[in-house]
Amino acid sequence: MDIKHNALLTWLEYLKKFNKNITLNLTNVYLIAKRLNLLSMNAFIFTVAGTNGKGTTCAMLEKIFLNSGYRVGLYTSPHIVSYLERVKINGNILEEQYHVFSFLQIEKARGSIILSFFEFITLSALFLFKHYLLDIIILEVGLGGRLDATNIIDSNISIITNIGIDHISLLGADRESIAREKSGIFRSGRIAIIGDSNIPNCINKIAKSNKVILKKNNIDWYWTHNHNNSWNFFHEYINIYNLDIPKIPISSVSVALSAVYYSGLQVNINTIRKSISTIYLIGRFHTISYFPQIILDVAHNADAALYLSKKIRKMNIHGKIYAIIGILNDKDIRNIILPLKHTINYWYAAPLKTNRTATIYQLKKYLFTDNTFFLKNIHKAWIEVKKRLHPEDLVIVFGSFITVSEFIIAKKIDG
Repeated sequence: MDIKHNALLTWLEYLKKFNKNITLNLTNVYLIAKRLNLLSMNAFIFTVAGTNGKGTTCAMLEKIFLNSGYRVGLYTSPHIVSYLERVKINGNILEEQYHVFSFLQIEKARGSIILSFFEFITLSALFLFKHYLLDIIILEVGLGGRLDATNIIDSNISIITNIGIDHISLLGADRESIAREKSGIFRSGRIAIIGDSNIPNCINKIAKSNKVILKKNNIDWYWTHNHNNSWNFFHEYINIYNLDIPKIPISSVSVALSAVYYSGLQVNINTIRKSISTIYLIGRFHTISYFPQIILDVAHNADAALYLSKKIRKMNIHGKIYAIIGILNDKDIRNIILPLKHTINYWYAAPLKTNRTATIYQLKKYLFTDNTFFLKNIHKAWIEVKKRLHPEDLVIVFGSFITVSEFIIAKKIDG
């Protein structure tokens, strides 16, 4: 690559070629991290895995610790609109030049060693974190856990938010197999927090054999609803009553709170309350408009779609409900659509701008009623939906991170 042309977009186009370099071991990424002295971070580290809720759990942790005065680094994936979203330092994205400099260092260090795209950018994030004086680093696992690039780092606390069926070609077709991969982030003698209340047997076995300290939902900590539209959090170390209902799932907030209190890092209850009342995350049941109401949600597997359907049914919608949907072809299309089949009045389905998209033909297998319309892309879908909207209607955009991203771009263009 000609490093004279080192703008961020040029680099990202170059790194896309690395997508085919998917390895099933951490040897190469570990070697380069060792060369760059990235394996030991002088910070308290949380590693967050799970089928759903990773992003919201990471965001909640970040919010609480920033509001408590800590210096925090956050690494998440995928991004919604811009690559810059993936790395945050003290709640802020970095300017492009810092990423470009980091990419250059990783490229020089790797030499002829082959990396995947995700391995490369994970090393880049770690390189950036290493050069800031951070108290806390939060790493969101990209896929699985055991063989994910983030797993070259030994975390102080590992978290599995939940365990559902997704990425079966890489992680396995049942919860036991998937849990085994996710529990690869556990570290001997350290705490591992499990947000799923139905824990596969292998997790207990792996934790026992590796002397991992498991902290389980509904056993070591739990939460309850109140009748006054608030909730309570109960933990081995603290009980907190009458918390505001957050704009992200309470399950994610409670997992994050459990991790905060098991970490031993100092926070106060007023900071916790403030953080919960102000947290939100783009694309997680995220309202961007009222009258009509438009909600963005990155739900892209069966469990997330079921949660989304429950949220919509609790809403008091007086008008029609429109769905704009695009899905990747390696997802469980049927069970992403099924939970919402009888809730949505009109479906607007479209392929996404990626070679991994589900085609119109694939979508038609599960959306074949008179209330479904198939468009060339998400932008065209939005144009058509707008023609029919009334102030009392609801538009829900879901199916993939890419769906939400393409809709945001379309709405910026057309309003």
